[in-house]
Amino acid sequence: MFRPALRLAFLLTLAGSVLSCSKAPETAGPIPPAAAGKMGDLTQVTGPRQSRLVWLEQDQPEGLARRVFGYDAADGLGIRSLTPQPADYARPLFAVDGSTVVYTRLHATAQDGKFSYTPEILLQPWDGVPRSLGKGMAVAFWKDPVSGKPWIYAVETLLPGQVQRLTGEKLLRFHPDQPDEREIIWTATTLGTEQFQLSRDGRRAAGVFPFPKAGLADLTNQTFTSLAAGSWPAGASDDSYAAAVLDGSRRRLRFFAPNLDPGWELTFMGAPGWQDGGLLHPRWSSDPGVMVFTGPHQAEETTGDLSIVRFREDLRSIAQVARLTEGRKALSPDLWVEGGPSAVSNLPQQPVVVPKPEPKAWPSPVDELVFAWDHAKRSAPLPAAPARLTPQGLARWGRYSSMDLSDGWFEADPAAGAAVAAASAASSAWSMELILTERPAAPPVSVRLAALMLPDGREAFALYRVDRKLVLRILLGGTPERAARVHPVVLTNLAIEADRPVHLLLSLRNNRLSCWLDGQMRKDFQLESSGLSAWTAGSLTFGDPQPYGSVWSGTLDRVAVWSRALGDDEIREAADTALQWMSSRTRPNRYKIKAIPAEAPVPPSPLPDTLLDVRVWDVQQVLMGNLESRRIAVADWSRLQGQTVPPFLPEPGQPADLLLELWEDHPELEGVPAAHAPGANGLPLYFLSRPLRSPP
Repeated sequence: MFRPALRLAFLLTLAGSVLSCSKAPETAGPIPPAAAGKMGDLTQVTGPRQSRLVWLEQDQPEGLARRVFGYDAADGLGIRSLTPQPADYARPLFAVDGSTVVYTRLHATAQDGKFSYTPEILLQPWDGVPRSLGKGMAVAFWKDPVSGKPWIYAVETLLPGQVQRLTGEKLLRFHPDQPDEREIIWTATTLGTEQFQLSRDGRRAAGVFPFPKAGLADLTNQTFTSLAAGSWPAGASDDSYAAAVLDGSRRRLRFFAPNLDPGWELTFMGAPGWQDGGLLHPRWSSDPGVMVFTGPHQAEETTGDLSIVRFREDLRSIAQVARLTEGRKALSPDLWVEGGPSAVSNLPQQPVVVPKPEPKAWPSPVDELVFAWDHAKRSAPLPAAPARLTPQGLARWGRYSSMDLSDGWFEADPAAGAAVAAASAASSAWSMELILTERPAAPPVSVRLAALMLPDGREAFALYRVDRKLVLRILLGGTPERAARVHPVVLTNLAIEADRPVHLLLSLRNNRLSCWLDGQMRKDFQLESSGLSAWTAGSLTFGDPQPYGSVWSGTLDRVAVWSRALGDDEIREAADTALQWMSSRTRPNRYKIKAIPAEAPVPPSPLPDTLLDVRVWDVQQVLMGNLESRRIAVADWSRLQGQTVPPFLPEPGQPADLLLELWEDHPELEGVPAAHAPGANGLPLYFLSRPLRSPP
């Protein structure tokens, strides 16, 4: 089933807080008494079948102190604590028959604002005491349907970081009775350890590889298919290879199944038995028709009550939802249902997966590619060495680490401008590709997007956005017979649909210029002059130091410049590659509110060159979106490139209109230094979307 595996036979030597398998951990003891609280009726969703639940629960509002709780619908003992003392436990999981639970003790140590971990796996019979299985974090408890042998899937090493996004370096597995013999299963990428679920045959795994890349890993062929940017991906517990990803609003599940494109969505609002609110921690139970999660959340909390949902057989609609608890702080639940391991949805089982073609490292027309930039990780080097780009003004890296040109510009290394000029002047041909993403701006607008600026102030080429048009200014001529001059060309009208990427490719040879959008030719021009001999070494820039008119907001991705004209088929191939490359991107979730600033951040000393301020705001009115908390934390830029960003604050006591985006929609902000208001900890966190400078 699996690729030839590298078997590691070794004896785990564990010291300190990591215990050997023969020694009972400090949590061992008699079965704890029933815990406070009642559990609702599982049978309204699962039917009369026996069922068991296990989950984590915060012992305190803050920190990593947690207990593992369990509930058996048939034994009459109610909710019980499986761990007498709180500790930094993570991800409890049931064996296929529901008789045993495996969970992890993180042994976390705070270090430089992050945590480091020496995780330990604990195995506990439902009515017994735990024993250590050695180092690592358990991510799945699976039974081979052919041999009947149980396997625990785990990662031995967790990367330093925040506990909300535990990331492992490689995936292994072992038999519970042979924890010292471990087999490597996955090394293609790092993976999120809180969000991992195997298909019944063990060939596919839904998870994050790593965050925010949610998708399906083929453990047999060591390949990964990205499904969406999202969180808490769950994998169906049959062999349909279906996966569900929670979107940024935490109110919808996006479902994907092989060969069913583009999938479907389920919104819980209005479903039988569901109150208004969000959800978190979705996980398929052992029955593919039943899922457990936490919620409904009336605010964007990270813990909450337990709920379960039954889907109809095709997984495309909700049959019933039930809220099981009141007032608990649960997370990471797992549900075992009797007979579930033999149940299936009516989706095709073990489908022959038709893989989507992987985006290429760069389009195939690589001859005379003299400049190339993209931020994506590449499996192979670019044909042209990627230039280093430096943000200027108040430019910054945007979502998906694109160039955000809204308030500044980027400059390439001087060698990049010299290479473009020399090669294009020699060939008298030029092509440029880029991906442009914008938001509407009221005319008048004039902003330069990309240019090669010559030392005398002329533009060798310059692409502009002018109101609803794209305009190119290009320097042609420069021979004794034909003096060089700048030719302005109105390329095409381009209406702006907010946050929709557009692929643009321009191609010039002699005096013929063609303009392509998304693989379709828009215009073909015959210019009066030809030749590029006037091009000399200059500054290759992206963005405009002096934009005109209304505040414009936009980003650039995947920029390339050739010293030749691309053919029509090459341009279509480049557009197809860009489309593949952009297909997994989602638009940000936006909220518009009126709010009053309540608490300012405490600035660090000394001030770093780049800094976010996290301020507390009191919400007065929600104008757009479903924002339920009345007090929130909002991150906004405070410093960029060593410059102070003008703060966005109303007059004292007056409300301001805030356009917000979910913090989870901005993975590029992770690791950026931030100054927090004292009361911001634990509040729902948003990012303020705004222009950083006023229009000229």
